[in-house]
Amino acid sequence: MKHIISLLISALFVFPAFSQNIQGNVMEKKDGKNLPLPGVNVYWPESLKGTTTNADGSFVLEAPETFPAKLVFSYVGYRADTITITGSQSPVNVYLQQSIDLKAVEIFERQQGTSISMLSPINAETIGSNELKKAACCNLAESFETNASVDVNYTDAVSGARQIQMLGLDGIYTQTMSENMPGVRGLASSYGLAFIPGTWIESIQVSKGAGSVVNGYESITGQINVEYLKPENTEKLYINGYANHQGRYEGNIHYAEKLTEKWSTLTFAHASAVTRKVDMNGDGFLNTPLQNQFNVFNRWKYSGKGRMQAQFGIKALIDDRTGGQSTFDPRTDYGTQNNYGITINSRQLEAFSKTSVNSETNPYRSLGLISSLKHYKQDALFGIRNYSGEQNTAYLNLIYQDYIYTTDHKIKAGASLLSDNYSEMFLDSSFSRNEFVPGIFGEYHHEIENKYSVLLGLRGDYHNMFGFIPTPRVHLKANLLPKTVARASAGRGFRVANVFAENSAIFASSRSIHVSRELAPEVAWSVGGGITHNICFGERGFVFNVDFYRTDFINQVVVDYDRSMNEIHFYNLDGRSYSNSFQAEMIVEASKNLEFKTAYKWYDVKSTYDGELLHRPLISNHRMLFNTTYHTKFDKWKFDFTAKWFGPSRIPGDHLGPIHLPERSPDYWILHAQVTRSFKTFDIYLGGENLNNFMQPNPILAPDDPFGPNFDASLLWGPLMGRVI
Repeated sequence: MKHIISLLISALFVFPAFSQNIQGNVMEKKDGKNLPLPGVNVYWPESLKGTTTNADGSFVLEAPETFPAKLVFSYVGYRADTITITGSQSPVNVYLQQSIDLKAVEIFERQQGTSISMLSPINAETIGSNELKKAACCNLAESFETNASVDVNYTDAVSGARQIQMLGLDGIYTQTMSENMPGVRGLASSYGLAFIPGTWIESIQVSKGAGSVVNGYESITGQINVEYLKPENTEKLYINGYANHQGRYEGNIHYAEKLTEKWSTLTFAHASAVTRKVDMNGDGFLNTPLQNQFNVFNRWKYSGKGRMQAQFGIKALIDDRTGGQSTFDPRTDYGTQNNYGITINSRQLEAFSKTSVNSETNPYRSLGLISSLKHYKQDALFGIRNYSGEQNTAYLNLIYQDYIYTTDHKIKAGASLLSDNYSEMFLDSSFSRNEFVPGIFGEYHHEIENKYSVLLGLRGDYHNMFGFIPTPRVHLKANLLPKTVARASAGRGFRVANVFAENSAIFASSRSIHVSRELAPEVAWSVGGGITHNICFGERGFVFNVDFYRTDFINQVVVDYDRSMNEIHFYNLDGRSYSNSFQAEMIVEASKNLEFKTAYKWYDVKSTYDGELLHRPLISNHRMLFNTTYHTKFDKWKFDFTAKWFGPSRIPGDHLGPIHLPERSPDYWILHAQVTRSFKTFDIYLGGENLNNFMQPNPILAPDDPFGPNFDASLLWGPLMGRVI
């Protein structure tokens, strides 16, 4: 561990350079700040060779054969710009402007909420700040309400825990990262989405299918990367508050300071509380637990004039929840059968650093080191069932990038180290393991005449418990038409299950828990692709995206609710398990002030339970999303409306027994709306969630006998909370 910590603290890299490129940054000016624009198309119109800007607005592009040459910058919702490059001057700083009303004095500015890359071979979309503002509240789990690719559901009816779903499978199969470092994973899987306040987020990148091998081997259905606000391009002071009629309160303060030309810092502080006991369906249980959370994050950035760039920071979190029956008092009922209650206490501490050294003459050549240390601890009680877990993680990722001869042949290579120390206790049984996984990787990206793109990735890791892990992945892209691209991908993923922490809903029932002694790692192949069509009508845009992905498991830890209403079983897959996912999405910018989004998804997710191939329970096979956004002139008023439809899902269990559960859930709608009034220095918003007030009837089985054999709060298929204002 001493060697790991020493590597995390320092690194220095020097290397030669050659060749010629154009590099720069694309930004917009807003409130006196230079804000980066990710996903902007940058290309030479003569050769149509191009690239897109990164999350920080930067780009690197191979220089043309002759000068002068015109360079085009285009982005849906912004005015395209063309500049003339007379030589190898670098960097190039470009400021894009949004539509301008010539009859007014002010400039009307609006950034696109969601963008789908047309140049990347990976099927990826970026959720920007404007999209995040469509939902006033409040953390990462609630940031996907208007996104068609990611679903978020409650795991049970008592804890308030939420998990994402992608391609029809649980979020544990999606690699969730924070600025390309390990994010929500391991023991924090059930509650970690609520540990990232929404106001901290600059953007979210969502990619489907096999991801990049650079970030590890755990991605099976996709990758989600959260980018936080940066010290150099955020407001000096930002204050945000939220309250709803059910007693939930949140407050956020950001303070940024540019100390010198090279050093800047940003501090986030978050506090939230749920103070009111709410039992909307009258079953005697709180719909959401009482909660207190305190969360701080301090980050620093060093931007040297030369080749050196560095970032580092530290985060700390305290999260306490108390729920269960409304009559539960932890001072007198804790650990007894007087009243059924839950307590969940989480503590998290994290430190990270990112260091890079760039070539002076070749901006694409660089060597960087990403490192992080994380400590997470949880103590929980569900009725008389106690669980505690502790995880310590160390992570290193050394990345070298360059190109061969021209930027049509780009490479990335490096080495990584992931160390996880787990210690868990459930009832009177303890479990612990130490995972130590060194690995190497390489990725080759080839552009062919600006029409075809091939991304080949291969990594090899050695797991101290499970041996060698090969991870091959391939992504292909073809430009069928100037504004139409087709993509295909295939890849292998590997992960080790944490059956208790990743399935926390099992604690919220009286079912006896049976875990096979030798659970194997989960291994799956993901294959799929899609077509994206993008049309610009002047300054307006139309995007149509359709994709299909299939995930086939070689091995999976099966969670079996079907064997008995009073038991739950975990065992290795013996048979088939797969997921088919089809999605069609359309985004229409109808006018300067009006945008529509609509999407349809179909899931076919099956697994073998006790020798029988069945649909995975509690997963709706058909879903639809409708969203519309209207802005008045100068964005003074903003109106957002979202409607989501969920088709029936299979309910597991004994449908002929004394409890008599239905075989399938009904379909239902959920409606959200928000109105925002913007002033010069602040915004006021008023919104409502689940306006049609639909709630799953009887989400808890046998609520009047919570310590009896039939109590179960884990079979959740619909909304737990009713209308929230």
